[in-house]
Amino acid sequence: METEIKNIIEEFLGKIGFDFSEVSSELDMDSGSFWFSLGSKDSNFLIGKDGETIQALNFLLKRFLEKKYKDKTPHVTLDINNYQKAKVDKIKTIAHMMSERARFFKSKIELEPMNSFERRIVHEYVSKHADLSSESAGFGKDRHIVISFVR
Repeated sequence: METEIKNIIEEFLGKIGFDFSEVSSELDMDSGSFWFSLGSKDSNFLIGKDGETIQALNFLLKRFLEKKYKDKTPHVTLDINNYQKAKVDKIKTIAHMMSERARFFKSKIELEPMNSFERRIVHEYVSKHADLSSESAGFGKDRHIVISFVR
C-alpha cells in the first residue's frame, strides 16, 4: 500500500507539472499515519500562503485514497520541504503549554481556532495524559479545542 500511495503522489504532482525530488515515506508510530516527504524548488507554490495549497493537496490526496481504499483508508500526510513537520512541532509545543496551564489552574483552557489536521495533533497529544481531556467546540472556522483538567 505504501508503494502504491507513493506512486500516486509522484504521478499526481508530475501531472500538475511541479519539479520535485524523490518522495520518501515513513510510518509515524504515535499516530499510525504515513508521512510522505519530498523536496521541491517549487515549494512556494506547493505550500502556498500560510500552507493553504499544501492543505488543499492533502485534502485531494485524502479524498482520492478514500475512493481507492474504501473502508481501509490509511491516514496520509504529504510534507514538502519539512513544512508540515515544523508545523506539527509548533502545535505540539502549544498543546504542551496549554496542557500545563490547564493543570496549573485546574480548569478548562480554550485554544485558538484550528483546522482538523491541527486539532487531531492536539487531541493525540492530550490523550497521552490521564489527568487531561480535550474536546472540539464551535463550528466552521471557529472550531477550536478545549483542554480540561480531570481530577
